[in-house]
Amino acid sequence: MPKSKKEDEGKSKRRARGEGSVVQHADGRWVARVPLGKGKRKEEYYKTKQEAERAKRRMLNERDAGKLVTEQEQTFKDYLAYWLNAHRTTVRKTTYIMYSKYLETRIIPVLVHVGLRKLTLEMFQSLYQKWEQEKLSPNTIRLIHGIISEALNDAVKWKKLAYNPAQNVKLPKPRKTKIYVLSDEEIERLLQCAQEMHLHALFRMALLLGMRAGELLALRWSDINFKKRALTIQRTVSYVNDPAIGHYDFHVGPPKTEAGERTIHLPLDIVDVLLEHREKQTQMRVSSPHWKDQDLVFCTRFGNYLTPASVRVFFDRLLKAAGLEHMKFHALRHNASRILRQLKIDPVVRMEMLGHTSLDMTDGTYGHATRDMHKEAAEEINRLFGEEK
Repeated sequence: MPKSKKEDEGKSKRRARGEGSVVQHADGRWVARVPLGKGKRKEEYYKTKQEAERAKRRMLNERDAGKLVTEQEQTFKDYLAYWLNAHRTTVRKTTYIMYSKYLETRIIPVLVHVGLRKLTLEMFQSLYQKWEQEKLSPNTIRLIHGIISEALNDAVKWKKLAYNPAQNVKLPKPRKTKIYVLSDEEIERLLQCAQEMHLHALFRMALLLGMRAGELLALRWSDINFKKRALTIQRTVSYVNDPAIGHYDFHVGPPKTEAGERTIHLPLDIVDVLLEHREKQTQMRVSSPHWKDQDLVFCTRFGNYLTPASVRVFFDRLLKAAGLEHMKFHALRHNASRILRQLKIDPVVRMEMLGHTSLDMTDGTYGHATRDMHKEAAEEINRLFGEEK
């Protein structure tokens, strides 16, 4: 069958401008290249040679039809800025700020000029190894990798990449954070010393109810029903460096998960401590001409939000007064889980009190035992087999 004049002209143009090529990149990927004239060319990267061959034919057809997109390749920095902006309204503000912080400080300065399609597994692998040598926490490295992977997976979905170049990077093993598990005697000593402090109620609620710091600092008097002896957790507050305003600010929002929004029934001991705390706060409010009434249970002497840093200062003083070694404030939440388990509280009740989404989190991540509990286990085994002497 004779070829049409149009087909002959198309082939002539292709021969004049170049038919393109498929070559293998140093990182193992296959590159489809199509010349655009004047020394310029368009490239796309793929996992297999077959995919690259198909891409080359498609690009040649698009080029000859005048439909091939030939703009300059997007840099990784520009793509991340675009990706962050696209996620601004889809994630919590604190999550967005955390994404921005790590990308701006850890990724962009290193890969600022690298084209999106020029990224390789080796680039990320060497970067993570450098961080390990700098003693960056394995958990932090895994967190940053998670952000990068999410961004690159979206690039694949949006047809900007053929595949995620960071998907097969070898990551450091996660490190389980060591939690200071208090003995019964240490708990009693800690609570005794806390009675002398302004934030007595806060420390007591953290240790006995397992409330998070952000939940306690966002708690309002209107959240507490003294008649029903219950409080409702419906918000949390964070103090973060917001790039949009260029300084630290408080951000109030709902708990991270639905399980975080919960009602906790209060023991009489906590009710009494809260009533005493409210009375002292009333006296402070009356004597302060600059009081800003935000209905906060725990606040500064002017009624404003407390920063996590100030709570840590008071907590460190409490630990020193009780003669206990340094621990993070969050360790109180872990110890609360242990106390509730020791009291034989139903696992589902413990899970809901702590605001967990699964029992595995409650009894796995937050499951801790003291030396006394291990000794009791050994004694039970002795009694069972009649070996106790």
